Amino acid sequence: MVRHSHSDVLRLSSLTQWSQGHIRRVFESPSEAEAVQAIEDTFSKDVNASLNGKQLGLEQVKQLVLSMHKESRTGGLKVEWKQTVEVPEDPTNRNGSFGGVYIIHGIWRTLSGQYEPMELERHKTVTVRIESQSNDTTVDSRKIVNLVFVASDIPVHDVVSSR
Repeated sequence: MVRHSHSDVLRLSSLTQWSQGHIRRVFESPSEAEAVQAIEDTFSKDVNASLNGKQLGLEQVKQLVLSMHKESRTGGLKVEWKQTVEVPEDPTNRNGSFGGVYIIHGIWRTLSGQYEPMELERHKTVTVRIESQSNDTTVDSRKIVNLVFVASDIPVHDVVSSR
């Protein structure tokens, strides 16, 4: 965000920059409290979300993220972006659509039939609608109001052997 010296209008970051920064904060936050704050800063209270076709509300999104945090080890979770597409409604970047593909590294879970936790990667494809929550052009009030994502957890040894 950059303030123009001749006015109080903020020049907002691109939808891609905003999305990547917010998603990193959600997943890479060092504590659960910071992750919850990042979620609340990223998603509208009445976000319309779905995961693999199942409808979710904000509280369910929080629980999904917090469960992933609990499954991480000392290094925490790391987000690796693979591809992004943005379509702002206008040059201000206050509203628009964003799509992305990313991998979350650092998940450890004991799968059925296993005795030891194994490392997993969560592969995600997301499409979101981002909208400013205020008409005030002096603040960045953007939040995700609509989220559709497809996600699958893949054991790291399967990923490495398929490369």
